Amino acid sequence: MGAPDARPQLSPWQPVAAILQGAFYLAYPFVIYFAHTRWAMRGVGGALLGLYAASFLLQMRGSAMDFWHLLRQHAAVAVLIVVAIILNNRTLLLLLPMLVSLYLLGTFSWSLHRGPPMIERFARMLEDDLPPFTFPYCRRVTWIWCGFMAFNAVIVGALALTAPLRWWALYTGLVFYLLMGLLVGAEFCFRKWWFRYYRNGSADRLFARLFPAEATANGRRSLVYVEQREASPGGTIR
Repeated sequence: MGAPDARPQLSPWQPVAAILQGAFYLAYPFVIYFAHTRWAMRGVGGALLGLYAASFLLQMRGSAMDFWHLLRQHAAVAVLIVVAIILNNRTLLLLLPMLVSLYLLGTFSWSLHRGPPMIERFARMLEDDLPPFTFPYCRRVTWIWCGFMAFNAVIVGALALTAPLRWWALYTGLVFYLLMGLLVGAEFCFRKWWFRYYRNGSADRLFARLFPAEATANGRRSLVYVEQREASPGGTIR
């Protein structure tokens, strides 16, 4: 008889909450731009606050500690929207993406201090037996993301305070996501080319044809690691 699954069970509302939160951030620049030309600012702030509150409520679960942790994650954004509504100040709403970038910058930076680095944590979610030789690389990539978030915070702040609204909307609603996608794609390609550590996915099979693992020292190291993993009990290296 197998051991019971100790992983936490996901709430059936979590996918809905994730969709709402994603929709909030994706639609935010366009809603702000449309509202500036069509709606009253306070009405828009109220709608944004309602959407964000719905996302928060759907994520509530577990212990009181989980609740306070979730509240700390959401409080700054909610307070900013409330203050913008009270003061009827559009600029405060424009600064919200900057606040999110600063929060992510703080989270990634703290992970570098306390460990493991945030990129290593993400990698472990995808790779059940992450090779130890990738740990320094994950740390360096975490530093790169810290720089990207700092850069984005500066750009958003400058656009919010000095540029026409359409420039802010264009950057936060399109250019930022293009830059982020470019960074993710470039890092993925570089990682596959550098380590040549391939699994069974279609992308890995394509890279294995283009960049054979046995052609480089790093690739040969990856091949040895895969062989050792497959030969070890349970498919993991201790």
